[in-house]
Amino acid sequence: MRQQNLGYLLAAVAGCLLSTLGVLGKAAYALGVDPLSVISLRATIATAIIGLTLAAVKPSSLRLRSADIPFFFTYGFIGIALNYAGYFYALKFTTVATAITSLYTYPALVVVLAFAIYHERITRAKSVALLCTFLGIVLVALGSSTIAVNGDLRGIGFGLLAGVATAIYVLAGKRALTKYDTKTALFYSFLSGSLALDALRITRLGFTLTLNWSEMIVVLLIAIVPTVLGYGMLTYSLRFIEAGKASLACSIEPAIAIYLAFLFFNEKPSPIQLAGSALIVLSVVLLQLRSESKTKIRAAQ
Repeated sequence: MRQQNLGYLLAAVAGCLLSTLGVLGKAAYALGVDPLSVISLRATIATAIIGLTLAAVKPSSLRLRSADIPFFFTYGFIGIALNYAGYFYALKFTTVATAITSLYTYPALVVVLAFAIYHERITRAKSVALLCTFLGIVLVALGSSTIAVNGDLRGIGFGLLAGVATAIYVLAGKRALTKYDTKTALFYSFLSGSLALDALRITRLGFTLTLNWSEMIVVLLIAIVPTVLGYGMLTYSLRFIEAGKASLACSIEPAIAIYLAFLFFNEKPSPIQLAGSALIVLSVVLLQLRSESKTKIRAAQ
């Protein structure tokens, strides 16, 4: 498999893994787990899993140059802590539709900033894919008759904050991989992010944290599936494809989420949502096919 195809596959799989967050989060909230506890435990458990794995398998991966500590602190604080907290508060002040649409401004930010920082070209194919992806996400978000757009500026602001934080996570991840292994970058970004989220949770809720077995299992699944595996796949994909392309391929997340909601909660997708999900998938496929076509043309020359 060509490295570029592997990159698209990893980013798309990352989107599928991240899409489980909605179902798992809904299950956690149904059990009565506080949302702030979920996001802080999500990051903390992910940090522990990655850290213990590295310590047991490859301790050398835990080495970090002192000069890079400020970078990883900023990387984790913005890319993890502000990302998670921004989306959490967006849902508090506005609807799911508005929160999702605000969050998924991040692929556009990545494409523009990757051009400025890494000189990744903004091609016609990338622009078309970006437009189709955003339109598809809007259709997915607005397609349910049970939700409506709420114009609360606080919710929109927090959703945009989460989008900016996600974009910075992707862009900073590209830089981190020039010096460190994927697992090392994940560990230190989650470590600094989890410290910030734990501090926020303790400030708001205190030190007491009690979970029964069913609640703990759901929280563990959230920490493993969309967090360790999802973010791990997305970060690893940056070794093979541009940051902008990885963000667009990962945007398959909301399209998959509606099918998971139907499978586990019997939330039947509307025709508009189905059209939106098809548009998202089509944009990712067209982007990959366009890139593969260019590769073949170069090889033939």
